[in-house]
Amino acid sequence: MLLISLPHEIDEKYVKRIADLVHPMEVLVERDILNERVPIDQIEILITYGKQVNADTLDLMTSLKWIQVFQSGVELIPMKELQKRGILLTNIQDFHSIPLSEYVLSMLLYFTRAIPKYKKSQTVREWNRRELDGEIYGKTVAIFGAGKIGQVIAERCKFLGMNVIGVNTSGKRKHHFDDMYTMDQKLEVLKKSDFVVLLLPATEETYRCFGKKEFQAMKDSAYLINVGRETLIHTDELIESLRAGDIKGAAIDVTDPEPLPADHPLWEVENLILTPHVAAVTERFFDRAIDKVALNWEAYKRNERPPYYIDLARGY
Repeated sequence: MLLISLPHEIDEKYVKRIADLVHPMEVLVERDILNERVPIDQIEILITYGKQVNADTLDLMTSLKWIQVFQSGVELIPMKELQKRGILLTNIQDFHSIPLSEYVLSMLLYFTRAIPKYKKSQTVREWNRRELDGEIYGKTVAIFGAGKIGQVIAERCKFLGMNVIGVNTSGKRKHHFDDMYTMDQKLEVLKKSDFVVLLLPATEETYRCFGKKEFQAMKDSAYLINVGRETLIHTDELIESLRAGDIKGAAIDVTDPEPLPADHPLWEVENLILTPHVAAVTERFFDRAIDKVALNWEAYKRNERPPYYIDLARGY
């Protein structure tokens, strides 16, 4: 049996696509893995984002062979517990580059062409031409995370005439970047960047790798865009730096915690735009995601290593 356990509604047409894919295996949809209607000891395949996957739940899932995470991030999965039980873990990759690159470009232009200013002027019916807007042409964008998605964003930025810096663990040159640096050189990169885009995964090394020291190293005219993981940023120090004017503004699509509580101070930061973890989720998300699940399924049923296999020892 395959269980689809996601925290949101999934259209019946997508459930049917998955059911057709794994036929004749039975498919069940239930947000709560522990719901009494779920025959938990009969679940062979689990499609999830990772919530409720813990040692206690896994102890009950005696037939579980494969967890398919329905996104790229696998930080919620207890890797060591899967290792003990010999459970396969896969994610889905190589389909976020289009929506994420469009999101990043929209934020670059949103800030540079001063959209908030004009919306405010419209609200008070003011014909405001006092200040000239900037351009992204010739500006420098640093992309932390130079993998496949980072390379697509870099390509789009190059097309618009930007200077593009890439940052990864090795500093090895990647396509579409003008220069490459290592994470050890991040302060040097921040000092020269007009925009900083975060795409890094959630690991022990990247936990809160952007805090007060990094924000103060940035230009006071620079903008931060986080479409990576919520744990990359020290939230309280971001709020402090935005209010102090250490950086000019930020756009973040991921927050710690999620969902963001209504009384959280992030909501009140004027030079910040918040989106609810939707940068990669567009009207085409489910079709693209299921296409990737299908590739993993074809390998799984042949007892082969799936293309989006996660090494449990390494965590990615």
